[in-house]
Amino acid sequence: MARIGLGENTPIRLELTRQNFNALIERHSQPVRWVSAEKCPCIDSNRKVDENCTICYGNGVLYNSPIQSHRVEQVRAPIDGVIDLTNVIWVRDLKGANYPISTQDCVAYVPGVVRGYDYIVKYIEDVTISGTGIAQYIDAKLYSIDIPTPVDFGEVQGTLLTVSAEFNGTPLTVTSVYRNYFEIFDDGIGPSDQVDVAYTFINPFEFVLIHNEFSQHDQKVLAEVGGDGLLIFPQRWEVYRKDLIIALNGTEIRKVVIRSTGDVDDLPSFYLYEIKSASTQRGNVKHIFVPGVDFIIYKENQIKWISANIPTVNEQVSFTYSFNTVYEVLADMPDPRTSENNRFPRKVVLKRF
Repeated sequence: MARIGLGENTPIRLELTRQNFNALIERHSQPVRWVSAEKCPCIDSNRKVDENCTICYGNGVLYNSPIQSHRVEQVRAPIDGVIDLTNVIWVRDLKGANYPISTQDCVAYVPGVVRGYDYIVKYIEDVTISGTGIAQYIDAKLYSIDIPTPVDFGEVQGTLLTVSAEFNGTPLTVTSVYRNYFEIFDDGIGPSDQVDVAYTFINPFEFVLIHNEFSQHDQKVLAEVGGDGLLIFPQRWEVYRKDLIIALNGTEIRKVVIRSTGDVDDLPSFYLYEIKSASTQRGNVKHIFVPGVDFIIYKENQIKWISANIPTVNEQVSFTYSFNTVYEVLADMPDPRTSENNRFPRKVVLKRF
């Protein structure tokens, strides 16, 4: 009886398609926070940055969270002349013929497409998510919103984009938004008062970070530009030089001693993840500050004291904390294509920030 199945010398054919590569990215990806870098309008024709700019604070760079991508999907027409998507860029049938778009509102009206037939559609996808709820009180000015995303090792928080808040139907002025926190003017609201919020946010991005096992070509490029690793991501996203990538699934631990201001203190790591301990020595007694009670992580690399139990000005405080590794995009990698002219997922070179 003949054996059926794969033998040692059975040839295996791999189809190098965009869909297969995107599926591999999804399988091996990890959650990252991606911040896109743009040049500030304060830069003049001589490429000089306005040191007094109140937008970029003299850095010449603005950082924003990307909220849109270009998707290419195979879509079935629900009725004649309609593609059930918004922000459609182009429509083609499976033979490559283009179909002009007449108008768009909640759907795209495309004369010539036939109900029940499949078409290749390129469109703009908005990845923002809307939510409503009750904000969590931190102090009289600071609140948080719980927007968790489950991952293999636990959960990570999404990134707030916009927040509108009100107390007893009266709108509150939101002064800043970052991570999953927002700040308001001190309107005398207490811990037991309910602050209602409507907000938008984005979940962490799913990209592939590679730190070892490089190909010879990749090793050569890394050596030429001084890179520490590679980032692989679906073609629909546009990651460029100077963008920041924050690895959310791994942390490093550091111990430092700083002189406190008693209000907001800087720690020498860019993206704090967790404060494990904080203490000071007063005489022969070790005085402990409790994370989440006496202070919280504030913005990217600061802690904010939120209770009466705070260090005095210039008092030395010992911290043990973990932080997420942050990379800056150094350079783009060549953009390969399949024999069908399908664009592969892209690679960029990363450098520790």
